Amino acid sequence: MTAWTRCLLLIGVAALGPLAGCNILPPPEGPSLLAQRPDRSFGPSSQRLDENGYPLLGAFPGQAAPQLDSAAVASDRDGLLSAARQQNNQVRSASAEYQSSVAAARKIRAQHEKDVNAITSIEVQRNAARKSNEDVLRQIEGR
Repeated sequence: MTAWTRCLLLIGVAALGPLAGCNILPPPEGPSLLAQRPDRSFGPSSQRLDENGYPLLGAFPGQAAPQLDSAAVASDRDGLLSAARQQNNQVRSASAEYQSSVAAARKIRAQHEKDVNAITSIEVQRNAARKSNEDVLRQIEGR
């Protein structure tokens, strides 16, 4: 390598250096689905602890952890069912739109195929070959 080549290579690398840093930081994301769920606090644990605050191994809780009440379960279930219904409706709507666009495309294809067959048929080509120059002139002039 010559000195000029090395110099140009060094300048090129130095010029591209700042551009390489553009993708270091990822774009900010919205909140995750897990973060959007409501917080379900179950209260303090009934696990027995030793004097340092660690759970005692082999010591079973004195009582069961508090359970969700039926109203909270019903509320969550209703919310999930309504979200599922809404998603199903969106899928059905998109499917219907897709099917209608496919039907329209098939109709256009059939019409184009019909037009091409009419233009390229052998009888049309034979009739065109039979016309005399005078016939063509009359057709052009509209007589």
